[in-house]
Amino acid sequence: MGFKSDREFLRNITIGAVGTRQVARLLRQGGFQIIELERTATSNKIWMTKVKRLRVPDLLCLRTGIRIESRAKSDLKIAMSHAVKNEERAWDRGLWDDDLVAFIRCTEREDGGWVPGDRAALFRVRNMRATVEAAGLTRMKAASEGSEIQLVWPATVPQQPGRVSVVTQEAIDTVLESGRRQRYRLTVRRGGDGGTASYCLHPYVVPGDGFGAGDTIIASVVPECVRPVCPPSGQYDFIPDLRSESRETVYAAAKALGFLPEAQRRGTDELRGVAADHPDALVRLESAAALARLGIPDGWEAIEHTLRAAPEVSLRMEAVLILGELRADEALRLLAHVASDRSNPPELRAAAAWGMSTAATSLDATPLLELLADDNEVVAIHALVSASRLMDVEGPALALVQLGTDDRASAGIVRAILALRCDPLPQIITAVQNAIGPRRSWLLYLLGMLGRARCERHLSEHAPEILRELELFWTRHIENWTNRLDIADQIDFQIAQMLD
Repeated sequence: MGFKSDREFLRNITIGAVGTRQVARLLRQGGFQIIELERTATSNKIWMTKVKRLRVPDLLCLRTGIRIESRAKSDLKIAMSHAVKNEERAWDRGLWDDDLVAFIRCTEREDGGWVPGDRAALFRVRNMRATVEAAGLTRMKAASEGSEIQLVWPATVPQQPGRVSVVTQEAIDTVLESGRRQRYRLTVRRGGDGGTASYCLHPYVVPGDGFGAGDTIIASVVPECVRPVCPPSGQYDFIPDLRSESRETVYAAAKALGFLPEAQRRGTDELRGVAADHPDALVRLESAAALARLGIPDGWEAIEHTLRAAPEVSLRMEAVLILGELRADEALRLLAHVASDRSNPPELRAAAAWGMSTAATSLDATPLLELLADDNEVVAIHALVSASRLMDVEGPALALVQLGTDDRASAGIVRAILALRCDPLPQIITAVQNAIGPRRSWLLYLLGMLGRARCERHLSEHAPEILRELELFWTRHIENWTNRLDIADQIDFQIAQMLD
């Protein structure tokens, strides 16, 4: 695992994850029964160990069998990545005609986080395929990025909020919040192949509809914008899909059946067969995960065998990521074993530590505090963040008891508590009043690192004697201007320019 963060890459996958979560939420509100189909579609966690997964859409509706590809944009448009010379990376690879593609805008907060819009534009793949000739091509990406282009379907996205007043065959007339009237024409011209093509846009709004700034597609060349309401239908039968020749279809069916215990009686034997005999290792593993989710021992045995015997680290990595989703005692046992086994690659151990924060319901059910002292810092860092996530739910009491027993673990505990969103201050003050020796020193250090602004008022009311002990630390270290990260970096830079 690299130590240099790729902030731009993180930014892009964060937008995607935040947008996909919102798309799933909006679809659930409309009656869809949504699960994540593409693993990590709703996560922005970056791993250096790459798993070459099957090309499947991001989300799946268990009720209808409809799959949904999500595209979150900071600049909303109907755009899909496409590789001209590589069918495996074509924009519609793995999508069925009745599948949906969702487009949603995300905006950046002042703190660097991302907020999804309240609206998503949904289009059937069939209609996008029918209008692909109208899609303009953007510049080719570098060969290192797969030599992809962007296909962009003509669409109208108002950049200022307002309300629709009139819709005709020629235009959409609106009144913006500023009071200005704005007309959006429903015919666009686009040059190409030496000529100019004219395309008609289809309006998706009616008089009285409102729209935000840059978050609503009010018209496009695609003939229909689908409402996020689940169509009336019976339960889609995924079991016949297990017999498909398409790996992607079998994969989706296996994953879905793990969430449908009512189909267990009819589908278990076929699911067992796929887990044992399918030629694709990822399909076998996902089928085992479905069995495990249904509480069938064969599934757990197959996952454990993968962790123990699979020659490919990437496949073992996928098994670890699956365990983090299963939220069962057996999953936690296997994750703890992987994380604690120093013969495993560091990132595999780190992924196991990371997964414990979702598989476990309490910190004391995990070895995370022990892993804070691990001499591999990749493992220790992931254990730190994972422990912090569990402490946010149950509080830091267990971790506070461990302070002072090991300096390396204690440093990790302090950093984990500093990252909490809950307020640990009352528990820390109670702990420091009853502590002696190294434990008390670490607790005082923790209070000092929380800072004067956060602690001073509470301490002055409940423990003024501790406040006096922290005054020197705050004045001479925390509030010392030369210790600010930006200043310290400048000082180091200037020192480096002083040749002997």
